[in-house]
Amino acid sequence: MQKLSVRVSALVTAGLAITLLFACNKQDSNSSGAPGPNQNQLSVYLTDAPARFDKVLVDVKSVAVKIDTSTSWWGKGQGNGHTPWGANCGNKDRSDAGAIWDTLDITPGVYNLLDFANGTDTLLANANVTKGKIIAFRLELGTDNSLVKDSVTYPLKLVPGWDDIYIRVYGENFQKVNDNHYKIWIDFDAGHSVVRVRQGTFYLKPVMRAFAVSNTGGVKGTVVPSDAEAVISVYNATDTAYAIPGRSGMFMVRGLEEGSYTVFVNASGGYQDTTLTDVEVTAGKQTDVGVLQLHP
Repeated sequence: MQKLSVRVSALVTAGLAITLLFACNKQDSNSSGAPGPNQNQLSVYLTDAPARFDKVLVDVKSVAVKIDTSTSWWGKGQGNGHTPWGANCGNKDRSDAGAIWDTLDITPGVYNLLDFANGTDTLLANANVTKGKIIAFRLELGTDNSLVKDSVTYPLKLVPGWDDIYIRVYGENFQKVNDNHYKIWIDFDAGHSVVRVRQGTFYLKPVMRAFAVSNTGGVKGTVVPSDAEAVISVYNATDTAYAIPGRSGMFMVRGLEEGSYTVFVNASGGYQDTTLTDVEVTAGKQTDVGVLQLHP
């Protein structure tokens, strides 16, 4: 899912404060066996939405989670609100007294973000972490990034300083499986993260956020014909998201707050736009708007 409303891009974990905090409090997660008495199991999924590329290949080196151990939080709710795009309110890590960093056990490598579009995702990490309130994630990116457009591969250069991405977590963004197991999805917005500076030259400036499937809703449907090259906007007074249908015409937008939305299909190729109003979104469900047939 990708946001159109004005948001701050996901900001870099920069500065001496974050470096010292990470170095002093870094712990390794244990991905094997049941969680211990002072641990919970955390499953982290990576997801995205389509973009006008064949592939967007991102080099993920490591993932760490920031945990506030000073509060008894797990299983007691997290208040209101959701993680906005940008997911951070400053260009450096917060002090967060009592917090530690757990480094998650992942499989480092190059991930094609477009493999995880329109409701598809992949398990990025499944680890036992220290009990406490999850307040942020930190992703370290490598330099082996590229994209493929019209079957041509282009280097995807990281904007200087954007190799460490800090994703602040807000509101009820974790899905509770049981008393000791929680899930969260990290949405890597490929369309807004790729910046074209000139013909054949692209930079990567990551835009990301976190959400829970159980605490948010979504909209899905199918747009035909495919040669209309439609862009779908799903919006209300407080939120706006968009999707690009896959090859079959299917689209899905996830991570929406409950409420009533308008679905606008912006068509190309001589086809007419279409609009659906009063589309109700409910937490934990995907509202199916069916097949949207576009006409010349």
